[in-house]
Amino acid sequence: MSWIGRKKIAFIPVHRPNAHPPDDPVPADWPNEIRRRAFFDPDTSTRMDRSLRAYIHAASSGLADLDGVVQPMLILDQQDVPVDALEGQFGNQLRSQGFDAGAIVMLGQPPTGTSQRGGFWARFDMSEQVGVWAMELMHVLTDFDDLYPFSGNMGAFDEMACNCGTHPSAYTKAAVGWLDPSAIAVHDVAARNYDLHAVGLVQPPPFGRWAAVRIGTQVPYLMVEARLMVDQFESKSRFEPGIPSQGVIVYRIQTTDPHGSAQNGQAPVSLLTPAALAVGQVFTSDTGIRVQVHAAISGGFSISIDEPGRATVPDLFEMSGANAAKAVHAAGLVAKFTGANQANSWVASQSPVAGQVVALGSTVTMVLRTGPMP
Repeated sequence: MSWIGRKKIAFIPVHRPNAHPPDDPVPADWPNEIRRRAFFDPDTSTRMDRSLRAYIHAASSGLADLDGVVQPMLILDQQDVPVDALEGQFGNQLRSQGFDAGAIVMLGQPPTGTSQRGGFWARFDMSEQVGVWAMELMHVLTDFDDLYPFSGNMGAFDEMACNCGTHPSAYTKAAVGWLDPSAIAVHDVAARNYDLHAVGLVQPPPFGRWAAVRIGTQVPYLMVEARLMVDQFESKSRFEPGIPSQGVIVYRIQTTDPHGSAQNGQAPVSLLTPAALAVGQVFTSDTGIRVQVHAAISGGFSISIDEPGRATVPDLFEMSGANAAKAVHAAGLVAKFTGANQANSWVASQSPVAGQVVALGSTVTMVLRTGPMP
């Protein structure tokens, strides 16, 4: 379930006249206040737009958008207003009018933000900032789960872990359809350099750069990405904390669930670098994977990733037996031949295949043939 294109949202102001503690006073022009929060909400000092629509547009690189209609205010004389409190009265009507979601807007004290994940209804408060409004509607419209209920989570490096109005990580953006998987490099060699394009910038990245690097093909695997205070959402302000630091972050994906739900009682996404790596710093995983930040580049960082004790199997096809043996030994591997004698022969097949990353000292078995090559 992805939030792609424009979604139509019904914003429904709900006032509780006898709430305890009392609701905040009803604004003189509450509908217009909701429209301000949704469509154009400039910071008084920077004039940067921190509205819900601006956030969704920035976080999705323009792939997602929203339209909205503020409905007439409702007065409910009850203490608790469940997220689906208006389903029976308005649910079918709003769906028939083409709305993709309904948002109850309250005047009480936070935290009131909640939602039906993958459903229709969200609820939040006027005193809550854009991160809460965005998170609850993302739950509804993308079916993506919370990433925060465990220690060691992504914190302010992912909107779905903090509801603080920063960009989602590359993992989350890809999961909700806001980042094409082709923008994430798959590290499948023993060592390689990469240029990272900060996740908060417009995606996909320019030619020759990557939004992130994935290390590993099965869960758990590592992700590496660059974070910079590139816009009003990644930067600190008097309203939101922004990302805690700039640089390169490394985190571990610990779930196979496509919606980011936790498995095995552990955080679905675990941050391994609480402070982003600066130029010159190195992160080493518990399995020996080394991530080093070499230089700052415009809009990102140049890094290297290597796995000591690992080697990439060379391509040996149609090499002579003698040259193939040299190439295998040079890679730190052991050559084994079957078939024809090594002299005056050539490699017809090999195992493991070329490009596979294996432990140093592993054996590469080659089948030799003689005669003309195909």
